Amino acid sequence: MDAGMLFTVDEVAKRLRVSARWLADQCRASRVEHVHLARQRRFTADQIDMLIASRTVRPTAQVDLDATKQQVLQCLARASRSRSSASGRRAG
Repeated sequence: MDAGMLFTVDEVAKRLRVSARWLADQCRASRVEHVHLARQRRFTADQIDMLIASRTVRPTAQVDLDATKQQVLQCLARASRSRSSASGRRAG
């Protein structure tokens, strides 16, 4: 895309495969960056790229199940030891 060009709501909506109505609503609500000239909404190439980047979903961090399992087992062992020592004190 030409960095100096301005794209209409319809052009951007077609490129993103969303409705022009949705995109215009997002502009009116100031949820997406755009250029507002003479009651018309336009987008620069950088703004389109930023719109895509702002809506990109990144995967969440993977949980290390082995480490989590190890922590749970250690916690259970401590709880078991404290229960057995507490019951030994009551018996004595």
